[in-house]
Amino acid sequence: MKIALIGYGGMGQALKSAALARGHTVPVIIDRASGEATAASISAKALAGVDIAIDFSSAEEVLESTKAAVEAGIPLVVGTTGWYDKMDEVRALVTGGGGTKQIGFLWSSNFSVGVHMYFRIVAEAARLVNGVDEYDIWGHEIHHVGKADSPSGTAKTLEKILLNAIARKKTIVEDKLDRKRADSEIHFSSVRGGVVNFGHTIGFDSAADRITLTHEARNRDGYALGAVKAAEWLAGKTGFYGMDEYIKDVLPASKTDNV
Repeated sequence: MKIALIGYGGMGQALKSAALARGHTVPVIIDRASGEATAASISAKALAGVDIAIDFSSAEEVLESTKAAVEAGIPLVVGTTGWYDKMDEVRALVTGGGGTKQIGFLWSSNFSVGVHMYFRIVAEAARLVNGVDEYDIWGHEIHHVGKADSPSGTAKTLEKILLNAIARKKTIVEDKLDRKRADSEIHFSSVRGGVVNFGHTIGFDSAADRITLTHEARNRDGYALGAVKAAEWLAGKTGFYGMDEYIKDVLPASKTDNV
C-alpha cells in the first residue's frame, strides 16, 4: 500500500520504518516541522495518490484529517488521543452523514497487540477481584516527557475495564489527593519523565499480599507495527471501527472481550 503519515514525530518515524519493513511505501508525510514532510498541513490534495492514511498528529488536527480523508476517499487510521469529544462528528463524517463519502475509519488509544493482551489480563484479574472484597485497587502509569496528554488513552481504557468489572468501585480519581481516598474510588496516578517510557501497572492490594500486573514497552516499535497491521486490516472496508473489531481478528475469543 501507499501510506500517508499525518504527524511525523517519534511515532511517525517508527510508523515509517514499520511500513517499509512490511513492503509498503510512504510517499506522503504531512507535518508542520519535519524536513521530510511533503506537505505542512492536511488537505485532500496532500493525500492524493495514497491508499490509506495513518494519523498520529494532535487532537486538534483529527477532525481536519478526517475531513481530508473523506474528501480524498481514502481510509484513515487514528492513533492520536484526546479528540474524543468530537467522536460523534467524526463518526457522522466517515459513515456518510451530511452527504459525505463513506470511508473506513479505525481508531484506538493504543495499537500494540501486547497492550491489548494486557487489557484482557487485567479484565480477567478484575473479574476475580470483584468477588474478593479484601483487595483494594490502584493504577499507575509513566510516559516519556514528550507525551502530550495525561492520563493517557491507555490509562483511560484500563480505568474503564476496572470500573466495569469491580462493582464496589464507582469512580476514578486522577488528580493529586489531599484527602483520604473513598472506598468506592480508584486512584490512578500519572508520571511524565524520561525519553522512552511507556508503562502501566495495576495493583490489587490486600493486608496479606499484593498482586501487580505491569505492561512496559521497550520502544515505539510495537505500537507502530500494530498501527500498520491495523491499516492493512482496514484496507477495503468502510465504516467506523474501534480497536475491538480489529483485535478480535488477531487474538482468540475471550469471555472478557466485551468488558
